[in-house]
Amino acid sequence: MIDLELFGGKRGFVEHLKERARYAVGAYSTVENVDWSTVRRLVFVCKGNICRSPYGEVRARGLGLDSVSFGFEATDGTTANADAIRVAASRGIDLNAHRSQKAAAPLFRNGDLVLLFEPEHLKRFQQLGAQAGVTASLLGLWARPVRPLVWDPYGKSTRYFEQCFSVIDSGLTEVARRIAAARN
Repeated sequence: MIDLELFGGKRGFVEHLKERARYAVGAYSTVENVDWSTVRRLVFVCKGNICRSPYGEVRARGLGLDSVSFGFEATDGTTANADAIRVAASRGIDLNAHRSQKAAAPLFRNGDLVLLFEPEHLKRFQQLGAQAGVTASLLGLWARPVRPLVWDPYGKSTRYFEQCFSVIDSGLTEVARRIAAARN
């Protein structure tokens, strides 16, 4: 029996299956082509910049990587979600100082690797028209197992927050490994 809670519920599981099928036929091959030697900063972008992207930002800093986070629909200055703060704290990550920022093209710069959480985020990012020298990918493509879709944990169970943050940790571990290998 599949534990749907680990995908954020039934809809999250169905969307996960759809994106895994797209991954299997190469739909994301272009965003897997990252020149790791050019990456200077990680930029995490999700919907509201209150759960996934702030967690990714702070976790990346803990790995010694320059990072920031934004949200497509963020309200500037909002604190991280209370559940995200609580679950992150249990994993040694402090999100208390986080304040959300809305994503806009001028915030991106040469050498950025923009890490998104959902294929829809990738489309939205491409519509922003970021400048040359900015690369975008889906963070879940670097996780093991691969999860092209890291469903939003907002309003979901603690178990799903844990699962979501575990996928982020897994993806970031691989991203950090690849960046370090390219710098050596």
